[in-house]
Amino acid sequence: MKPWLYIFSLVFISVVFVFVSESCYGNFSKNLRWSIDGSARLNDNKALDNTSAIYALGIDTHKVFTNSSGDIGYGVGQVYFTKLVNHMPVPFLFSSKDDSEFIIREAHLNYTAGPNWLPNVRVGHFTLPFGLEENIDTNGRLLDYYHGKNLGTKLDWGLSFNKVLRQIEYNVSYTLGGKDQAKSLAGSYALTGRIGSLSHLDFVLGLSFFDGKIDEVSRKRLAIDWQYYWGTWGILGELALGEDNNQHQGWQKEKYSLVELNKTSINEQLKLYSQFIIRARTDHASTDKLVNIGFSYQFNNQLELSMSGVKQINSPASGKKQQLARVQIRVRY
Repeated sequence: MKPWLYIFSLVFISVVFVFVSESCYGNFSKNLRWSIDGSARLNDNKALDNTSAIYALGIDTHKVFTNSSGDIGYGVGQVYFTKLVNHMPVPFLFSSKDDSEFIIREAHLNYTAGPNWLPNVRVGHFTLPFGLEENIDTNGRLLDYYHGKNLGTKLDWGLSFNKVLRQIEYNVSYTLGGKDQAKSLAGSYALTGRIGSLSHLDFVLGLSFFDGKIDEVSRKRLAIDWQYYWGTWGILGELALGEDNNQHQGWQKEKYSLVELNKTSINEQLKLYSQFIIRARTDHASTDKLVNIGFSYQFNNQLELSMSGVKQINSPASGKKQQLARVQIRVRY
């Protein structure tokens, strides 16, 4: 599908929401939540012998659209001014290690007022529905489930069909593969989906698939993820198998797995987690094995401190072992 069709769809649904929603038409601020979100992150990368920082300041909005019959959908918008300081390697959204940019994170509309047998329709820039990330929001946090490294991107512009049914929930999307750009680049695309048990239960099981071409690399993935919570303890896991084709080396088999053990305090202010990660490729001489340990502490509704440390425990065939320490202060008002 053409990029203009997605942009037209986003504008069209926005107009429909505004004029069908009586409360929105009369008073847009009703059912609107917004917050100013600022963070400062310090990174110490031993493998690159580099210390860097990332500063972000933006607005996070959530709007529920309603009419006389009830809710018809909702919209999410997140825009951040982000500044790098000596950051290596340079993220794809930036042109230099000290660059600054306005970044769109989530920006989408989800129409939910259709008949029970029809799916909800989401249009915009959203997180790809795959694995643990589908139910656990990590935007702006140190906690990560490595969407970008596994699939080529975490967020993309496109269209998705989603629904929560009596026993299962599903989300299937077709996106353009341009990542931050609402267009297809050199034939890029991504077809992604996940079906699983209800995410509010103590035991959650999901199956995911991915078929796409991003940054001129074709990827195919099948994955299973699970979550089990017992009191304040949780154990999570994800296993993804597939193959990549970067057009130079041909198709290479890829395996990614993650197991996480976490503990949340009774008042939910403190969360501790530890992750064991394995990444293997047939064209790599060794399998990467990493341990990630971190915590977050919520002082109040506005202030959060988080820290994490990643260390590679195997000896890579070339280069230094990965070793990264990060600390972040985040304020939401």
